[in-house]
Amino acid sequence: MTTSPLDALLAAPSPAACATLLEGLTPAQRRQLGPEALKRDKALRDEHWSDSREEQALRRERSRVLAMLCFFTVPPSDWTPRLLGALPEEAADLAAKLRPDWLEDAAERLVALAPSYFWVARMLMRKGVSRRPTHDNYTTGMLFLDTRFHPNPFDTDPRLLEHEAWRLFEVEGSGELSLAAKDKYTFEDKTWASVFLRHMRQGTLERGRLLDATLGALERDFAAFRAGWFSRFHEALEPTPEELARHRDRYLRLLGSSIPATVSLALDVVTALEAREPLPVDSALPALEPVLLARHKGTAQQAVKLLKALGERESGASRERITGALASGLAHEAVDVQKAVLKALESLAKTPDAALRTAVEERVDGVAASLKKHVQAWLGESTRPMASEPPRTADKKKPSGEPRAPASPTDARFAVTPIASLDELLSALSTCIEDAGNPMEVERVLDGVARLGRQRPDDFARRTSALAKRARKLSAKTYGESLAVRLAGLALAWLASPGEAHSTLREVPEPALTPGHEVFLPLLSERISDLARALDAGREEGLLSMPTHEGGWLAPETLVARLLARAPEAEEPPLSDLCLALCRLAPVRDSKALESLKQSSRSRSDAFKLVAWALGLGKSAPDTVDVSVSVARRHRGETPESEHTFTIKARRSGKFTFHDLFISTSPKPIAPGKLKRQDIPGLMLIKENGGGGKPYPRWAATLWPSGLEAFFASHAEELAMNIDWSEANWSNVVAYEQLLHPWLRLGSMARLVLAMGLATKEPGEHGVSVDAAISALATGRLTAEELGEMLRELRPTGLINLKRLSMTLARVASASEEHAAQVALAIQRALRKTSEDTAPRDEGTLVKLLLELLAQTEGRLTDAEAWDYLQGTSHRKTFEALAPTASSAAPPPPPAARRTTPRRASRRPRPAAR
Repeated sequence: MTTSPLDALLAAPSPAACATLLEGLTPAQRRQLGPEALKRDKALRDEHWSDSREEQALRRERSRVLAMLCFFTVPPSDWTPRLLGALPEEAADLAAKLRPDWLEDAAERLVALAPSYFWVARMLMRKGVSRRPTHDNYTTGMLFLDTRFHPNPFDTDPRLLEHEAWRLFEVEGSGELSLAAKDKYTFEDKTWASVFLRHMRQGTLERGRLLDATLGALERDFAAFRAGWFSRFHEALEPTPEELARHRDRYLRLLGSSIPATVSLALDVVTALEAREPLPVDSALPALEPVLLARHKGTAQQAVKLLKALGERESGASRERITGALASGLAHEAVDVQKAVLKALESLAKTPDAALRTAVEERVDGVAASLKKHVQAWLGESTRPMASEPPRTADKKKPSGEPRAPASPTDARFAVTPIASLDELLSALSTCIEDAGNPMEVERVLDGVARLGRQRPDDFARRTSALAKRARKLSAKTYGESLAVRLAGLALAWLASPGEAHSTLREVPEPALTPGHEVFLPLLSERISDLARALDAGREEGLLSMPTHEGGWLAPETLVARLLARAPEAEEPPLSDLCLALCRLAPVRDSKALESLKQSSRSRSDAFKLVAWALGLGKSAPDTVDVSVSVARRHRGETPESEHTFTIKARRSGKFTFHDLFISTSPKPIAPGKLKRQDIPGLMLIKENGGGGKPYPRWAATLWPSGLEAFFASHAEELAMNIDWSEANWSNVVAYEQLLHPWLRLGSMARLVLAMGLATKEPGEHGVSVDAAISALATGRLTAEELGEMLRELRPTGLINLKRLSMTLARVASASEEHAAQVALAIQRALRKTSEDTAPRDEGTLVKLLLELLAQTEGRLTDAEAWDYLQGTSHRKTFEALAPTASSAAPPPPPAARRTTPRRASRRPRPAAR
């Protein structure tokens, strides 16, 4: 048995012992030791971690020694961060003694691996054996040290102030290794900013160079978060007027930065410089003009004010150039900026010349509707419409009081075509096990296996080999997407030998269920098991529950035809299939289509009798007591509809306030533990916990298409928790997608979900909600009054962000003139008085949008209650000219709708006796 010198070293590991070993070896012997050092390092990483503190300390010391060994015995091209992760600083001392031929670039190679090697690289450089690294990691590596608990590197190694300190102004950094990130959670006296200022006061850092370096960092347009550190440091430097004037041209260039905070800083400086000494127009005007379109309206308004000041002291061609530049500010999206630009133009040019007139007319399409008449009056065109504005017609559309009927769910344009061939089934199933995002494709696959599963052409094994291989791989992933994993199990059952479908399916591991999936996935598993048993029995009747139309709807006449097509001796359909078929039944459009059901004289099955009774053709309910009877009773309208209400409660947690949504259902739902998996209406009321992606909730929404109110109620609380996007929950958008159905008349829960969707932070969610609102208002599935009433209930609760809501409502209003009028009406309904004493935050954005829409539609307030509310706010003067008139106010409710409470009735005086 041979012994290795590493045995003794690892038995009593220390950097000193490692140095002694390596010093006694020749360069060739050190290279020969490299493979063994790699093996020992891998073996150490594979060892199980011990709970003993002594064992843990020994392991850490061995890691340091092995990293030092690998540093000197393994070629630099094979270095990895994991291999040298514990490299000690003592390696630099040994390197100065051994001086291998690759040492000159060693520091550069180390920091290129990771910034954490900064100190080893620094020691190699100070020993004179390696050149100074140029990699950015060498600079950010200084920040790797936590200065909250350790002295700042500038204090332990003052020579860093000569070169490395200035590189921190040139390297942006990333993640946690940036000046902004390190100072964010550090006490003021420990921050890097305070250290820079301290050394500046001590004279070890030059003040002029610090200001120059700070401006250089701002000119590099780092990301907003990291650039913010340099803006704050600039303020901490407190530049003198002379220093600001010295760098005037640089501040003007910073006005073109893409970082709003940098532009704001530069604009403040330029404003101060202008107040002290007039700026030259030739350099100031090109720099200020882009700021007129700054995203923050306060910055844009400040630029307007500064340009106006420049224009007031200039004349002739210079003033014309300034007014021409100001005209570009009319393209800003904020009305307040446009208003400031217009006032500045009126002040500088009482009568616009031809060039200014052209510049204004080019941008008039983007001018807010409330300002267009003002622009026309200034241009002297108050008596005729502007060239770019189309003439308004007298028959402009107004919001209709009578909603149009939504589309029929069984319209031919929504039809779903069943799978017709084996090749089509193979293609559809191969697609679904990879992406089950289309629920109708999932149902087509299930039905296709039920009808075509017995087909076995001669080349069946060859044609299905790729599908079988992929299905085996996916079914082994219990953490995979739930629908796709179960469909992979169905594929294996179908492709199994005849008679072995169900036994093959039972061998497929059952994926773990998340709380959100525990509701309906057991039903899908039961349906797949039923299909496997049907394959073993040689049955090919197809599924009764296969939807005939998008959204999961099943035409009643098609269900009747499927029942009549079943052989008289056929077994009763599985309970899961029958219940799902009853849940998916669409309203009967033509009673003649059910004549075949009335005239059938053959022996009828229990399922046949149940469907006939559900469709209103049977006189009495079947004798069987089953969940299918309760589902059929619900379709007949004998089960009262559930009523859903919501409440919102504020909850304090430290300095934060959270608003929690609670949904109540009456009658109270049955406890989940007492529900059967076929009771889809009862299961739909279980509050989902989310997770698991989009395919599952999309498919679940098609199980009871007439019960989408229950679907929305079960998801509303979860959606409310994510309005401000506290964490990524990508499946939430599926709930908002259901609002797009052209046949869906929006009930109270659908309106609640729509209102929350319009106020969500995540672009995908509010984008879908905007599309849903546009479609619902256009087709009459939602009225402006209904939308406004829901917004009125939510407005004072704090649940929704009114600023985001205003932005999305503006997008809805931009769809058409009719949409603009409807949104204006909805906002009026929302701005009625509530029980709250104070106005909600950002309510002014809703008011401004209403003002713009009324100007765009040339309308006025029609809601007297909204006017009553606005009179008590700071917006009263703005809306006085738009107050309701006798002709514009909404008509009073009919006498029959007026109710008198018993208490008020008792207070009324009795009529005098005649």
